[in-house]
Amino acid sequence: MDAQQTAAAEWIVSGYHVLLSDDLRLAHAAMLEHANAHNDDFWPRGRDVVRFARFYRVSASALGGLVGLLPYRVGRRRVWVDAARVPDLARRVGMDAFGREAMVSFGIFCAAADTLAREAATLH
Repeated sequence: MDAQQTAAAEWIVSGYHVLLSDDLRLAHAAMLEHANAHNDDFWPRGRDVVRFARFYRVSASALGGLVGLLPYRVGRRRVWVDAARVPDLARRVGMDAFGREAMVSFGIFCAAADTLAREAATLH
């Protein structure tokens, strides 16, 4: 990542506090804590997203995007694509299948993940 891309990623990550409501950020933090304590892989699942979105009264699509889970409809069913673990799957489904809320949150997730990966690769 060059300096311009790094600055862009950091700018997107700063949008977490600007673009997302307090309730959505609280739901995100609580869901991550719950997954860490209760899921064998320490990562939220679709059912966790739905449960915490209902409890905090936030959009499940937006909350899911913050952890790389993107919902779309197949008939009357909601299907979750795990774009965090299987990025090619989201591309195969087609990014236009996912709503704007999910994509805004997913963009923040991707920028944060890139920033963390870059920092982990830096020698201190």
